[in-house]
Amino acid sequence: MKETFNNAGDRQQQRSMTSDQCLQEALAERERFLGRNAHLRPYQAEIDRVLDQSGNCRGRMEVLGTLLQGKLLEMQKELYTLSKMLQASVNSN
Repeated sequence: MKETFNNAGDRQQQRSMTSDQCLQEALAERERFLGRNAHLRPYQAEIDRVLDQSGNCRGRMEVLGTLLQGKLLEMQKELYTLSKMLQASVNSN
């Protein structure tokens, strides 16, 4: 599989990677990310647990969509609360 990656200097570099190499690189990047954001490890563990039980690729995609939708709804509620707080603050001044 040929893929094009953008480097920080806006150069494009082509390299061949097998699916296994792509997977290993993605897993390594996930571990680096979780190392920098340890508070997200429990959420990643939840994702891994649910995906392990989802069966095939289609099931995994449906699970990911459901998890993302749930988090987006949580964010929407938080943004609504923040909006109300800001509106109250503006109105009180």
